[in-house]
Amino acid sequence: MKKMELTPDEQDMADGKHGKATQKAMEILVTLGDIYGAKRFIDVTSVQIAGVSYANLNEPGLEWLEEMAKDGKVKTFTTLNPAGISLAI
Repeated sequence: MKKMELTPDEQDMADGKHGKATQKAMEILVTLGDIYGAKRFIDVTSVQIAGVSYANLNEPGLEWLEEMAKDGKVKTFTTLNPAGISLAI
């Protein structure tokens, strides 16, 4: 399987030079890119994060999000799915 071509800045992110959260995000994105045969990343002006709900993440997912939040930052306009919660909890 051919690896995605990364720019020098993208390679720095993959190498962890922009923090652990960025490195993990790049690992996930490059793996997905390789699976789908992507040659490179494309420029975007906004992104949406899906699936961030305690109902599908539970404690392990919450712990992972907390770890990512320690040094993670977005670089483009980002939205999140609205998630309904029970106020009775």
